[in-house]
Amino acid sequence: MKIFMLRSKPHKIERINEFLQLNFVAIGWTSKSNFTGANKEDIRKALQSDNYEGQSLLTTLGMVNAFVCTMKKGDLVLIREGDFVHIGKVGDYEWREDYVEKHMAHTRPVEWLNKVPFKKLNASMQSLLKNIKTIAQYRQTLEESEIEQYITNNGETDSKLNFTIENKDDLLGNAIEILKDLANNSKDEHVRLEATRELLSVLKS
Repeated sequence: MKIFMLRSKPHKIERINEFLQLNFVAIGWTSKSNFTGANKEDIRKALQSDNYEGQSLLTTLGMVNAFVCTMKKGDLVLIREGDFVHIGKVGDYEWREDYVEKHMAHTRPVEWLNKVPFKKLNASMQSLLKNIKTIAQYRQTLEESEIEQYITNNGETDSKLNFTIENKDDLLGNAIEILKDLANNSKDEHVRLEATRELLSVLKS
């Protein structure tokens, strides 16, 4: 699993709301070339045919190749929005002809996993997100990124929360029965009094 930083301004137009609401990310190169199945040389030739050359060619080639070829399904993408960072898992590259006029036809679907404060990320991740490039790959290991704590166990946590909510009435009923038993049968007078107070508190709530 690789990690990438991506700017949310394809063609210098802020698209963060669309990215989050429609679950995708995109780069803003304006060519109408579909790069499904393309390699780096295919991209280079397409750029040259669009009159890219010199440093402009190298810069744009690096951006497009990183998004189309280097990034793979299942990799993580991080997008900073002010003081927060959105973390998502990308799908396969998709050419979206309906987005050509919006200058963001080169896309990848995203499953957004979390939104965390920028300051909570470690120094190496903060450095990645400060990169001035349109897209940049994290060069250290997944362990060094310490990002897994923000993307794992979400399902397990949700399951536990749902269980508590769905069984709230049953749990409350069981608790009341236990308190009633303690109030009536405990040999410890202090325990009986505390159980009685708790029962009264429940009845008043």
